Amino acid sequence: MQVELRNSFALHLQRQLYQLMRNYELCSQACLARHGVTTSQGYTLLALPGKGTVSMNKLSEAMGLASSTMTRMVDQLVHNKLVWREPDEEDRRVVQVGLTSQGRQVQEALEQELQEFFKQVLGEMPREERPAVLHALETITHSIAKVRNLCCSEQPL
Repeated sequence: MQVELRNSFALHLQRQLYQLMRNYELCSQACLARHGVTTSQGYTLLALPGKGTVSMNKLSEAMGLASSTMTRMVDQLVHNKLVWREPDEEDRRVVQVGLTSQGRQVQEALEQELQEFFKQVLGEMPREERPAVLHALETITHSIAKVRNLCCSEQPL
């Protein structure tokens, strides 16, 4: 009976997380499209520091993408005049990436719009449930991070 309950709970959790991710993805796609960027480009803009630069390697790590994928993404953003890149002054092998003024404007607009979206989401949620929801999301995020390597291993679960 315990195994059956755990399997049922796992299936329900899986379905709820899928719905959460899908709904968020659809909302964020619409938001990003209003600013003329793809989802991947938008997430990249949001990952960049508002001021200063970040190395391509650190950006790739932060985004969880291969360097070659990140390079293609930055190429698109450079082409759209949203970011710039240049070799590091101290180590020419390192490439630094930063936001252009136009990129900073898009980043700020995206952050503001996404913050407003989540304020509206909170408005739909009873105030007394908010801390428990946040705690549950933190717990799920932490748990997924701990076991995500299982998804990538060659052995079946």
